[in-house]
Amino acid sequence: MKLFYKILPVVLLLSAIITLNLTAVLEKPSYDELLITSLKPQHPDYEYLRQLDEPVILNHTVKKNEDIKSIAKKYGTDVSTVRGINNLESVILKPEQKIFVINKKGHIHTIKNNETIETLAKKYKVSNETILLANGLEDFEECAAGDKIFIPGVKIHFADFLWPVLNCRITSRFGLRRHPIFRDRRFHEGLDLARCYGAPIRASSDGKVIFVGRQTGYGKLVIIKHKNGFSTKYGHLRSYLVKKGQYVKAGQIIAKMGSTGYSTGPHLHFEVRKYNRPVNPLKYLGK
Repeated sequence: MKLFYKILPVVLLLSAIITLNLTAVLEKPSYDELLITSLKPQHPDYEYLRQLDEPVILNHTVKKNEDIKSIAKKYGTDVSTVRGINNLESVILKPEQKIFVINKKGHIHTIKNNETIETLAKKYKVSNETILLANGLEDFEECAAGDKIFIPGVKIHFADFLWPVLNCRITSRFGLRRHPIFRDRRFHEGLDLARCYGAPIRASSDGKVIFVGRQTGYGKLVIIKHKNGFSTKYGHLRSYLVKKGQYVKAGQIIAKMGSTGYSTGPHLHFEVRKYNRPVNPLKYLGK
């Protein structure tokens, strides 16, 4: 009996420690109801999310001074994943913009009618087992049209563009302006990037050269066609270093800077077009 009273405090102490540990574990945020399909707004424990084996998709409201890279890092994913699951053509996010985020690197696919695991595996170039394992599924028949599933390791490629001139300064931006020669207000369909005569001009993205020659206003001009309906224009050139029909890589030198056409000094007039409609290059320019 004396032995019992001696060990009783020890037992009680151990019980308290176990209870405290269990409580600490149980107080971790529960994301079970959020796995893949739930889109409820949360204030997540980022560290806990990053350590989870299961993919979790959440809503995120962009805060002031947040960018896509910092958001991706918080959740343990990457920029390609965030862009892919939100279909973001531009990497620029605005405060209060609502986006989806996930704690894994890959892609979220919404299942369509009559879609099978075989067609998904072929589309994303992964195995059936990879898809089932990533989503905790024993059989794809557990899924229905409209369900969202996670495809690990997949990168959705977007048409990002390099700066066509290094160490340049912007002398005129995209939008309405007073024309430097004609002095009237008209829409400027690109960026003017100034540097010295003969400065190298590089291809902003991979593509096929579809025009090399002179055009009114542009002077000597190169046009490159890219994927996904994009094209880029390079105007006021001094000389060309590519030919029509040639395929070029991003960063490849294609021309030298000049001042041909309607120009007041050496600079590059650079345009990004989507299905031949001019868009603001600053939304797409990367490094």
